[in-house]
Amino acid sequence: MFNIKYMGKYTSDEQLIKRKEIPENAVEFGIITDLKKELGRGFLMLLPLFLIMVMATIFKVKNVDYHIQKDYRIIISIIMVIASVRVLTLVHEFIHCLFYPRKALKTIWHSKEQGAYFVYCEEEVSKLRFIIMCLAPMFILGIIPFIIWLILPNVISMPYNIAVAIITWIMTIIAMGDVSNIYWIIKEVPAGAKVFNYGLLRSFYLKDN
Repeated sequence: MFNIKYMGKYTSDEQLIKRKEIPENAVEFGIITDLKKELGRGFLMLLPLFLIMVMATIFKVKNVDYHIQKDYRIIISIIMVIASVRVLTLVHEFIHCLFYPRKALKTIWHSKEQGAYFVYCEEEVSKLRFIIMCLAPMFILGIIPFIIWLILPNVISMPYNIAVAIITWIMTIIAMGDVSNIYWIIKEVPAGAKVFNYGLLRSFYLKDN
């Protein structure tokens, strides 16, 4: 119904490129020469928000009467965080897909080299839609659930309560690659432009209306 396909292991650009040609006036932007540097940029941009979330969590639970003990609840909490993040990382990519046009083909790949999933879609979208598509998983899986957790009473027992908060932290900071993309699109793409993908190493192009 949503034209989303999970393709599995990514090994080369040839698996992605379907478009036979690109517009003559297409222009590359946000060229990735160092993936670690790009992720680092996104991490630094998200770091203030991440620290606010951590401090807000500490403030909320500081008066909760709980003493850390070496019992099964700690182990269950750790397993809960790891399992949830693994599942939600894939959900993160499905959310990206939902913000592309419904009829467009969206494929989800797993890059073993990068240790991450990513979405590939060649459909042209507006600059604003691209930004919303990038931000959507961070808000849906990270920021909004954290705000709900923060304003609700401490109805979940410890240490599971903290585990829920940690999951929202991770699902926020895991969007550092998306935030880096937004940095480049705001910096280099003019208003009214159309954005589309053409291979992974030349991920983003600009086409004037």
